[in-house]
Amino acid sequence: MIKTFIKNFTEKLLRPFAKRLFRIKSLQNGLMLSMGILLVTLAAVFGYFFFGILPQTQRQAESSFSQYAIVSTQQVENLLNSSQEAAQNAAYSNVTQKYLLSDIPGVVIESKAAVLDMFSYISVYGSGFQDIVFFSDRNRKFSITNQYTDLVEEAINLSGIGSDHHFQKAFYSSVMYYKEEKYLIYFFPVYGIIDGYRYDYNPIIGAVIYNMEDLLDEMIGLQYQNSAAVFMSDDSILYSSRTLTQQEIISLREMQNEDHEIITDDCRYLVENIQLSVPDWRLILIAPEKSLFTGIPEARYLLVWLMVGAMALAGLVIVGILWSVRRSIMRMTAEIRLAGRDGIKVSTPQIAELSPVSDALNLTMEDLRQATEREQQYAHAEYEARLSQIKTEMLAYRSQINPHFLFNTLETVRSLAHRYGAQPVEQLVGGMSQMFRYSLYAPMIVQLEDELGHLGAYFSVMDARFPNRFKILEDIDPETLGWPILSMLLQPLAENAIRHAFNGRRSGIMLIQTFIREKKLHVRIADNGVGIQQPVLEKLLYKIYHEHMETEKAMDSSLKSQQTKISIGLPNIYHRLRLTFGQGADLQLRSREGYYTVVELVIPQEHISMDDRGTSFFSQ
Repeated sequence: MIKTFIKNFTEKLLRPFAKRLFRIKSLQNGLMLSMGILLVTLAAVFGYFFFGILPQTQRQAESSFSQYAIVSTQQVENLLNSSQEAAQNAAYSNVTQKYLLSDIPGVVIESKAAVLDMFSYISVYGSGFQDIVFFSDRNRKFSITNQYTDLVEEAINLSGIGSDHHFQKAFYSSVMYYKEEKYLIYFFPVYGIIDGYRYDYNPIIGAVIYNMEDLLDEMIGLQYQNSAAVFMSDDSILYSSRTLTQQEIISLREMQNEDHEIITDDCRYLVENIQLSVPDWRLILIAPEKSLFTGIPEARYLLVWLMVGAMALAGLVIVGILWSVRRSIMRMTAEIRLAGRDGIKVSTPQIAELSPVSDALNLTMEDLRQATEREQQYAHAEYEARLSQIKTEMLAYRSQINPHFLFNTLETVRSLAHRYGAQPVEQLVGGMSQMFRYSLYAPMIVQLEDELGHLGAYFSVMDARFPNRFKILEDIDPETLGWPILSMLLQPLAENAIRHAFNGRRSGIMLIQTFIREKKLHVRIADNGVGIQQPVLEKLLYKIYHEHMETEKAMDSSLKSQQTKISIGLPNIYHRLRLTFGQGADLQLRSREGYYTVVELVIPQEHISMDDRGTSFFSQ
């Protein structure tokens, strides 16, 4: 249905419209049409920018902002997880356990130095936290900086853990003020595993202290002007990277989880709202829409001015061209009329671009006069030359085979060999008899089946001469047997293979294959002989194709070619194919030295009518 609609639309509407559109009878109308096309093109570019590029740019900016929010959140989560993992690994190290839980003074003193080294390493290579603090029920504590123990103790008292300080799950404290800055503390229980004894409760409290401002600084830098990163818990704003306006605070508190924008009196903000692993905490990134699309308004105005300037300039240029070209063409038209009637040449116009036109017109009129004379002289000669060439080549093939009386003699010898039981002699003479009969009586165009029969007779003769030396493989498509082909075409190719490919070898294999591809017959003769050296192959290919081209360019020299000995090699076969079957016929040669040689003939079907094919030669 769709294909039918497209076909009808093209044939009934589009094609007639295109013919009328480009059928310009007036240069003025053509230039005006060009001006109209220019205007339509500029309008299309304008529309594509505003309705295509601009929305796509906005979508890409929003997608970039969303991806930035995801990466920023992952950065915060990675900082929290890495610092907490480092603190837990330190808490369960053997030296930390001994220092915090051992009752032996010597062990405590000895392990303290190791703990100091370990925490020094953590403080140097760790990031995202301010301090790591441990409290044990032995009234011992350890801190990397010794600056936040008071803050941690206050947070423990406010956390409601209990006087025994025993708890089972890690938790975050609320945001706490300390020395005019905001901090977040992560508490986790540490179980004792000292001297092979495991406690049923946590004798140690671990704490990781985060500075809210430093935590945001560890994120990817905010890329957009006047943007902000905000930590929120429910409707409470815990911390913001910049001071928020009252309208921004109200909009954030009223915002739903699925909202992706907030609007204030000043501008519209894009919003990304992502839940953190910290319980009930969300990271909200806001950025003004104008900061995401920086440069688009300027590009829009620039495009408009460029389009207006281009249209004005195009109009001026077209008007100038119209006036100059029309004047020159009118003068050239008058001179062309005189030149056609009186033989006067067209003078060179003032416009430089039209000078080649006048020169071409003068040369063309002179060439037309000469070409008309040559065409009358050579029209008939070309047809006669082609016909003579084909007949001469066929006579040359058959002149190399013994005359008619030899065929009768061979038939007599074959009968005597059959009578006296000389089977090898009968096979040899029978094959030769069939070959001579085919060469004497076969028409110029035969069926492929006939040519394969002649080739089989040749192989039988070779097998009688050289028993079991050559193995013939056949892959014949039955649909190809009735295909029209030149007579005496395949036997010379097979003879070349036996004479050259297997020269110096005791045995060889030859493949005869036929198939149809893209309405063309392919006949392939391949051997596993010595192959052809690459330089020799290149010269042979050059000779095949260029001799054919030179022959077509010199058809008027056919009488001279009749006096020259015509080769029955590959160039001659290629030439016969192209003369008989047209440009669709081809001869392809491939070879690899020491491995193989392949000759493939390509014969189209449409150049030979059914009446020219006749019946099979061997069935007559």
